[in-house]
Amino acid sequence: MGQHLSPSTAARPRLRHDVRPEPTGWTVYDTTNGQPVCLDGTALIDLAFEEAGDLVRILNWQEREIQREARRRVLAAAPQGPTLSTIPCEREAACARP
Repeated sequence: MGQHLSPSTAARPRLRHDVRPEPTGWTVYDTTNGQPVCLDGTALIDLAFEEAGDLVRILNWQEREIQREARRRVLAAAPQGPTLSTIPCEREAACARP
């Protein structure tokens, strides 16, 4: 099989989780490594399509929230405004002379 029924990755940003058909149902998998997702030791395999789709939406929402919070924290920790030169003023003046 191997055919994915989700919209093409060209039409949307790459999401961490997706669904794929299996002979006995649907599997929620991690797009970064192709492995089924496990929650509390349970692989998300052999699911109904609606259940798998709901889980993918929840997992991708959670991933986006984690990324958003990480970005916020990195930006909050970054220096604000212009940075100060590490070269002493005397040396800058000497370098500026012809």
